[in-house]
Amino acid sequence: MRDYVLRRLLLVPLTFVGITLVAFSFTRFVPGGPIEQALAERQQADRKRSSAARPSGPASPEELDNLKRRYGFDRPMFEAYAIWLGALPGPADWTTVRLDKEGKAEAEVADDLNPGKSFKLKVTQKDQALRATTDEGLPRRNWHAKLAPLPDDADKAVRVLVYRNAYSGLLQGQLGDSTGSDKPVWNEIKSRLPISAWFGGWSLFLAYAISIPLGVAKALRRDGWFDRLSSQILFILYSIPGFILAVAMLQLLCFKMGWFPTKGFDWAHLSWAGRFHHTIVPLTCEMVGAFTALTLFTRNGLLDNLAADYVRTAKAKGLSHGRIVFVHALRNSLIPLAATFGGNLGFFLTGSFLIEVTFNIPGLGLLGYDSLVHRDFPVFLGLLTLSSIAMLLGNIISDLCVAAVDPRIRFDKKA
Repeated sequence: MRDYVLRRLLLVPLTFVGITLVAFSFTRFVPGGPIEQALAERQQADRKRSSAARPSGPASPEELDNLKRRYGFDRPMFEAYAIWLGALPGPADWTTVRLDKEGKAEAEVADDLNPGKSFKLKVTQKDQALRATTDEGLPRRNWHAKLAPLPDDADKAVRVLVYRNAYSGLLQGQLGDSTGSDKPVWNEIKSRLPISAWFGGWSLFLAYAISIPLGVAKALRRDGWFDRLSSQILFILYSIPGFILAVAMLQLLCFKMGWFPTKGFDWAHLSWAGRFHHTIVPLTCEMVGAFTALTLFTRNGLLDNLAADYVRTAKAKGLSHGRIVFVHALRNSLIPLAATFGGNLGFFLTGSFLIEVTFNIPGLGLLGYDSLVHRDFPVFLGLLTLSSIAMLLGNIISDLCVAAVDPRIRFDKKA
């Protein structure tokens, strides 16, 4: 078991790199990215400030270069991915200046030694060599200067990029800044994680806590009135999409009857009673599909095992009906559910964005939906990172659950 878990954990980094590399390349080729959106916002702002219609052409070359550099589009894709991953150093802080006729300029940059403060660097060019020094004429560690010419630049003064390289990626626990709010991506995720964990945890717990006993009860009363009636109800619930059920319950229970709040979930300012009051309707809509499927899986699996040869052998040996059902048959029936348990962790963690959009619940699902709509690729990649890690670790948990349920499975080389 130990060797198997270690082997699976060693495969996690390779699989994770493959998933994130494909997603990162997706952000490079999808139209309407942060650069296009920033340009569109600038043009709209210019139109509002001017009564006359302004041309809808691109921004100046300098603005376009700054946008590309800010969002990492100034580098080849694989290099930009390595910087995002934290395997290569990237420009943590930077600014651009123009040299005067004497080949000098002054740049004000963020102080990496004193967060929240800034200091000035003097940039000089001598014999085609650039230097960035402090007021005392000493170089500052990790700070560099290089030429940054622009195509079709109307300004004839030499343009220089002053920057500081640093490892600032996923391996260092940093996911960049949101292009929409300019806040760190990790802060955006961390503020919504408790809500998604709240709904996901209750969904996962209730789905298994209700479906397994109900599936056992249906199997033991096969073809009876309880089995037939509950099957019809389950099929109806399973056929109703979660967001359709959400709209119906929102209209009936929240707006017409006023039993539950119509929207919102302020985690920090709600009491425990208020949290449960806000949770009931969205949680019901979110777990109804998984609950019905797990119930039918449990019922059908238990019926198949009750018809197996080993059950007839157990009956011939004189074992009690309860021991046969709950010790032998039910344990084997839980193998399919155990195999999918870990995979459900990632799904319930990210939540159902349609439910969160309907009830305006600020969870990870709604955050992911907004990031795709507004092309906020740093947030999208951050959420993908979280869900990928949950999925990869969930697969290992699923294998361990199967091994715990089925003693015939051994994770050794002979198996």
